[in-house]
Amino acid sequence: MSLGGLLMEQRTMNNESILTTGDRLTIETIAEFIGRLRKGLDAATTVFLEFDPQMEMDITALQALCSACKTAAAEGKQLIPRGSPPQALLDLVVAAGAESHEGCSIDTTSCFRQFGGTNKWAN
Repeated sequence: MSLGGLLMEQRTMNNESILTTGDRLTIETIAEFIGRLRKGLDAATTVFLEFDPQMEMDITALQALCSACKTAAAEGKQLIPRGSPPQALLDLVVAAGAESHEGCSIDTTSCFRQFGGTNKWAN
């Protein structure tokens, strides 16, 4: 799928799904990303997220990531970021004041708000 430079890819095998975000997660593209997250969680027990290091993000992306983590945990599944977190996501976490919180109380295995919490990003 390509939307104004956004290129997302999803691969599922062996009960694992890999979702590549593309270069933009903004209000204009978030619906497609959420649909792919849902599809990944429906198809697999573990969903890995790979972020474009130069990606553009807005607060809707942070909200979608937190919601997806909670949904995965409620379903007994895992949503795991892989690779280095993009600077745009780190900036959003700071701008939202979320870095001052401990990891999510619902899913402590990985959190997009506090990097290096219970489990660090998978490399």
